Amino acid sequence: MNAIKLTWEDKAVNLTAVLVSLFLLLVTAYPLYYVLINSLNDGADAARGHIYFYPRVFSLENYSMVFKQNYLITGLGMSLLRTIVGTLAAVLVTSMAAYALTKENLKFRKLYMMLSIVTMYFSGGLIPLYFVLDEFHLLNNFLVYILPSLFTFFHCLLFMAFFRELPKELYESAYMDGANDLFIFFKIVIPLSMPVFATISLFAGVNHWNDYFIPSFFISNESLQTLPVILIRLLSLNEAQQQIQQYLGNHQSKVTMESLRYATLFVSVLPITLLYPLVQRFFVKGMLVGSIKA
Repeated sequence: MNAIKLTWEDKAVNLTAVLVSLFLLLVTAYPLYYVLINSLNDGADAARGHIYFYPRVFSLENYSMVFKQNYLITGLGMSLLRTIVGTLAAVLVTSMAAYALTKENLKFRKLYMMLSIVTMYFSGGLIPLYFVLDEFHLLNNFLVYILPSLFTFFHCLLFMAFFRELPKELYESAYMDGANDLFIFFKIVIPLSMPVFATISLFAGVNHWNDYFIPSFFISNESLQTLPVILIRLLSLNEAQQQIQQYLGNHQSKVTMESLRYATLFVSVLPITLLYPLVQRFFVKGMLVGSIKA
């Protein structure tokens, strides 16, 4: 086959696309890189400023100090536990609901769809939610991270769009062999739907990892606090800053509050950042396949 000959207009468009992509990459990646190089620099030296491209005085003491703080380790562990359990539970429940809603013979299907659509545009508000969670004894309970986010209708729509793309002959042949819907869902639908499962898992995982709302309003037990809340307190509360500063002073460390913030911030974003490349090959296909319709 002959190679396609590009005109100068095509080359100009390609060059523009490359330059714009590089600019967007720089704008989005450099802030994270800036946090990294400052967290790897000696705290006292970093206070002088002007660190833009690489650590001036390399040091791992900032990270050593982060992992010496028990409340940071507890928050990191709670965030990991919440993200793993919450994501698995949400993906399972939402996908099963989506599979059921793709069945045209499901009783009250249109009613379920209408009620679910309402949840995309309206919520009960903070105070009613607080009383509901209190009634179910979910305040200061780990399950408050899991149960309210088990079902998200937007994710359900994505699952439904993907499930509709699967050949109907698969369902028909399975029914003829005596399989029920539960068997079909776990043995046929899930193995063929890994792109959309990976995509929704990424969405749900990021939401759980970054969520600040639930632990702020519904959790007062320090042992159940997640990393985002702890990070906000570290950045803003004078009391927390004074305690850490006193700890740093007692240990005669070159770590400063600013360098400790950088290290903590990088630790908090690293797990999710590493997760994206693992699901990238599923992400585009999971988002674009099929059309979203009720």
